Amino acid sequence: MRLRDTTVVFLCGFLGVVALLMPMPVFGGPYEGIREGEVEWTCSMPLASLAPPDVNLDEVREAVADAHVTARTTGQRYIAPQSQHPLCGALARTQVVLGLLALAGAVWRGRTWWRTTADTRAEKRFKRLHESAENPQGGNRIFR
Repeated sequence: MRLRDTTVVFLCGFLGVVALLMPMPVFGGPYEGIREGEVEWTCSMPLASLAPPDVNLDEVREAVADAHVTARTTGQRYIAPQSQHPLCGALARTQVVLGLLALAGAVWRGRTWWRTTADTRAEKRFKRLHESAENPQGGNRIFR
């Protein structure tokens, strides 16, 4: 399957922007003594969190223990505390690199497309110029 150059440029640009702006929620499993589903892990936008503050896992463990105690004493269901995942910084840096590579690919492919279609665009301009010079009484055409 052969995609048009403009389609490839759009796809690379779109993926680059998504990688730079959207956090990827891949964290859900256990992490250093915290079981799966006990904490709702979050990450912020990759461009804004290249160097996030360190996460104190002892505080997260205490919040989990407090949430379990509260759930047992009140008889309600367990509500997982929220915390930023300790690996968000590494994921954010990886996403930024991948996003920049995708944007660089879009620029490269767009520039290649622009250079290969320059002759066609020049021929169209030349044709329009000669049409208007040959037929001056034809009036101004809005759509060419």
